[in-house]
Amino acid sequence: MKIMIVDDEELIRNHLANLTEWGDIGCQITSVAANGVEALKRIPVDKPDLIITDIRMPLMNGIQLAEQIKVRFSHIRFLFLTAFSDFQYAQHAVKLGAADFILKPIQNAELLHAVDLIVQGEARISREDRFKQEKVIQAMLSPIAKVSDKYEVALENRLEDRETIVICVVIDNADVLKETGEVYSLFALREAVTQILHYNPYSYWDYSDSKGLYLILFKPHGDLWEMRADSMKMAGDMLERCKDSFPFTVSICISKVKSSLVYLDQAWKEIKDCLDYRMLLGKGSIISNDALPNLVKGNINGAEDQLNELTVMLRKGEKEKVPSYLLSISREMMGKGLTKTNIHTFALQVVQKVEMLLLEYNLRIPEEIQLHTRKTILSFDILFDLMVFLEQWVEEAADRIIAISQSQSVNGLVKEICTYLRSKSAEDMTLERLANEFHMNHSYLSRLIKKETGQNFRDLIWSYRIEDAKRMLLETRLKANEIAYEVGFKDPAHFSLLFKKHVGLSPMNYREQIKS
Repeated sequence: MKIMIVDDEELIRNHLANLTEWGDIGCQITSVAANGVEALKRIPVDKPDLIITDIRMPLMNGIQLAEQIKVRFSHIRFLFLTAFSDFQYAQHAVKLGAADFILKPIQNAELLHAVDLIVQGEARISREDRFKQEKVIQAMLSPIAKVSDKYEVALENRLEDRETIVICVVIDNADVLKETGEVYSLFALREAVTQILHYNPYSYWDYSDSKGLYLILFKPHGDLWEMRADSMKMAGDMLERCKDSFPFTVSICISKVKSSLVYLDQAWKEIKDCLDYRMLLGKGSIISNDALPNLVKGNINGAEDQLNELTVMLRKGEKEKVPSYLLSISREMMGKGLTKTNIHTFALQVVQKVEMLLLEYNLRIPEEIQLHTRKTILSFDILFDLMVFLEQWVEEAADRIIAISQSQSVNGLVKEICTYLRSKSAEDMTLERLANEFHMNHSYLSRLIKKETGQNFRDLIWSYRIEDAKRMLLETRLKANEIAYEVGFKDPAHFSLLFKKHVGLSPMNYREQIKS
């Protein structure tokens, strides 16, 4: 296999190009380039089979290079060298069909192993054959093609009477992984899965999308083979293999047996139904369409009542009831076998209902966060994982509602306490008497007054008495010592001292200055 190295760092470029182990895995480095522009110029001359490229480069980065290769040299594979900070680019690279990713700093053994896997995979099926297979698959899946046209294509490939079954190995919650920056290798998945097929007599084609791998199996000639039973056995072996050698969980869906490749579109539809049912069964499932119950095309019974029950729960601050509420909902979904669409719809209704409740408390969620929440919900393939996310989201909303409710409640209580204390400030008021009046613990009441007003109980009542004294100094002709008794002080000297401390003037100077 001929390889081109593309990296703007000369040290890395030369190091990779000069690894002595390339020949051991059947590879040779035919050229190097410092960026995508230079690489594109060299490709027609050097004709590489694989390009190992950095993502971040000047002039043309690795993603842009891959996009150009996809259009102009579609047979060339590419492997990315990436840093953790490049994961947003790596997500796009998955869509472009990247063979694999190697994290920087580069480990020689890891890179050589990844390339060796690519070499082995390409050796099993030529690029020409793969291109031909993909053309046939697209023809069979075309929504506008006639059955007669499909039969002609099958006939040309001697597949018109070969029984067929489709096995789909799909990465659980693939969209969630992309959202969180987790990068997976579809090539590694293919290697793990197809190794099982090496020990079986079935010939197969494989076809991948961004979420997994489709295997189209053809029945061997003769009557010794039972496709339905054999496919279940292979699916079980594939699942075990992926547990050992693939870093993410997968589920496997199996179509009904088809009499010919002509009916591949039906098998694809059956796989989709299986994927919907995976929502209920959970990660690491094997779902055969033959055993699939009829999915209910409906909704949760009394969905509006269920949603209203949730809002009542949140208004009361009953956050602890949220898990059992959602568990009850998920059990109903499983019992009825609701479709993935039905489940997503109800989850979105929960979010919308709670967001409307938050608005009642003047708690607005920014538009971009609302959008992200909805995208996250729609990315879940597994009911359990969706409910875990939804439970956390609702509980966070409950915390916000409880906090604002408590704040409003405390503010109202403190206002009531201050109003009462203001009216009784001239009396011999103590903290214990005030606590008894409001049926509160006096220590808690003391802390609450300090927290909400910034003053302790004694300073607060003195401030009220000083305010009353200022009013009386202006509105009456009473002497300072008489006013002291009127507003609640027993010691006129203490009153004068506090008054000057609060106002900056003695009582009589204050009267004179204001009136003058």
